[in-house]
Amino acid sequence: MLWQKLIDKLIRPKIASPGAWNISTYQSGRPYYPDVSYKALLDKYESWVYACAHKNAISCAQIPLRLYVSKPSRRAKALFPTKSLDPETKNYLAATPTAQKYVAQAVDVEEVLEHPFLDLLERVNSFMNQFDLFETTVLHQELTGNAYWYLVTDNSGLPVEIWPLLPHRVRIIPDKQKFIAGYEYALSEAQKHVLEPESVVHFMYINPQNVYYGMGPLQAAVLAADLAHNMNLYETSLFANRAWPDLAMVLPAEYGTPSEEEIRRIQQKWRQGFGGVRKAGKLAILHGGADIKPLSLSPREMAYLQGRKATFTEICGVFGVPPSKIVSEDVNRANAEAGDYAYMKDTIRPRLRKIEQKINEKLLPRYDERLFCLFDNPVPEDKDYRLKEIQTHLKTGFSTINEERRAEGFAAVPWGDVPIMPINMAPVGTPAPEQESRPQTKANLPPLGHPTNFVNQPFVRAVAAHFQAQYAEILRKLNATTFRALKGPADDYVSGWFDMARWREDLAERTESFVRYTLLAGGEKALKQLVTDRPFNALSPAVLHALEHYRTARIAAISEHAPKQVRAAVAAGLAAGEGAAQIRKRIQEIYDDLTSWQAERIARTETIWAWNEGAQQGYIQSGLVEKKQWVSSGDARSCDYCLSMDGRIVGIRDCFFQRGTEHPLGGLKFDYEDIEHPPLHPNCRCTIVAVLEGV
Repeated sequence: MLWQKLIDKLIRPKIASPGAWNISTYQSGRPYYPDVSYKALLDKYESWVYACAHKNAISCAQIPLRLYVSKPSRRAKALFPTKSLDPETKNYLAATPTAQKYVAQAVDVEEVLEHPFLDLLERVNSFMNQFDLFETTVLHQELTGNAYWYLVTDNSGLPVEIWPLLPHRVRIIPDKQKFIAGYEYALSEAQKHVLEPESVVHFMYINPQNVYYGMGPLQAAVLAADLAHNMNLYETSLFANRAWPDLAMVLPAEYGTPSEEEIRRIQQKWRQGFGGVRKAGKLAILHGGADIKPLSLSPREMAYLQGRKATFTEICGVFGVPPSKIVSEDVNRANAEAGDYAYMKDTIRPRLRKIEQKINEKLLPRYDERLFCLFDNPVPEDKDYRLKEIQTHLKTGFSTINEERRAEGFAAVPWGDVPIMPINMAPVGTPAPEQESRPQTKANLPPLGHPTNFVNQPFVRAVAAHFQAQYAEILRKLNATTFRALKGPADDYVSGWFDMARWREDLAERTESFVRYTLLAGGEKALKQLVTDRPFNALSPAVLHALEHYRTARIAAISEHAPKQVRAAVAAGLAAGEGAAQIRKRIQEIYDDLTSWQAERIARTETIWAWNEGAQQGYIQSGLVEKKQWVSSGDARSCDYCLSMDGRIVGIRDCFFQRGTEHPLGGLKFDYEDIEHPPLHPNCRCTIVAVLEGV
């Protein structure tokens, strides 16, 4: 086929080989061709290259690798011992690209404690353990860009041993159909073995010049590595020969050139008078015009020493290792912690991602398609960020003091189980006054202490900041617009002012964390009301679907308000024959509202939605609730729509109103989504409770 011929010409070379790499000539006209063959690169494993490559290798090897299984249903039984995950691990899995595919397809995820794959890593072969295997793998990639595992399998095709192959002895055999026909491993020129593609796992760093072989950091830093090597050779030779004298005796020109015998006599007399420790500090008296001068480094030689430092910095930069990890010069605790955080985040974690994804792709499917592995999070906690997170959690009632203390490994305190919140915020778990007077029915659990009057000021500020940024951009575009009154509809102007896809994404990024926290808090509280020995599953497909629904449907509905109001204002201004100044004033009034009371209304409404969505998910996860009941506030502030809903009961997975329908009282249409729970309208203060049959 035509596309296959094109791939053969453009991508697949006739012979898959590392190839040579040369650099342009120096300005002196003398070319330098560094040797980047894999054997030569391995030979450069010395000095700063050793320090950086070894640091990356052992840093990766010390991070634990764990095995997980995705369960398609709660009743699915694992063939090997497993354990449930704590909430922190679940959140880590949900945020890690390697695990997201498995988590999205699963009802639950558990850690596998015993498995043949774990046994294989514990006893890699008769000479190596797991640390040795990963250290060797990363080290080979750092030096050559390639690492190879040869899998020794049993009769069932499962691996029983892993042997790392020396990268300079491996040659890939290309194939037009399969891409790779095999791997040739040469023990010597006369002894070569062809290995099947299925028996080799190839780890590689991306090489923009070759699709078969990787390119490691050392190849990118080969000039600096060669320069450091040659500098060391030069200095070694210099000191071995002691070719640099400390002092020079300068004789007047009229003395001419002394004879060899005279020179030896002067040297001997000088050593007799001043040589040795005991004669140090004696006064030297010179006559006849002789002068003693100490010899120091020239500016050129001082630049040479600075070049050594620049070479060290370049090698560290290419390998992604902060200099503070190698040397202790000018290192204090603060910049050491900052360097360690950046090193683990930007250097070590990407390397671990490549390894775990390759194992999930090539090795674990041999056991079970539901298995996947993941390294523990190598990034140390950002202490400043964690401190701000604790403060936010406590101020918003997301967690109690004891919950934060347990997360930090401290013991609980007697006074730390009640949320402490500002006086203008209702504490989580405290029913609103109108709920306290509501009689408890036989079929209902008491209403959750949901945030009826809750105003999350950080949430409000996030919404307001979104509209402030939007207004600033609209104002710039409005100032560049020339209005021609009554000669065109408002859409001709407004449609070019709003990049809706970007503004929806901006609003989602600013507010999603608040919605997530509130939803999880509502779910945890609802579940604990029914089941006390089971944590809320934040990674269930239903919970993830709810969060995605907020990011798409609800964000889209919120984002439509501003363009509608601006479009109406521009249309009214054009109809009245107004110019840019008057239309600008109309739009300013709109955004004054959007950044003040409307931002608060949006934050309050979305908080109520997230809390009730979490409560519904918690009821479902309990497995005990089949129906839910609508509960309105029932006070003087309650509208007729909410009062008419009070006490209505539907199935736990059913909706009270379907999308596109209208409230029986009229005037309230549900255009954006099914109404499965409150809010019924903006600023709605209703909630749901679980209905337990027969209670």
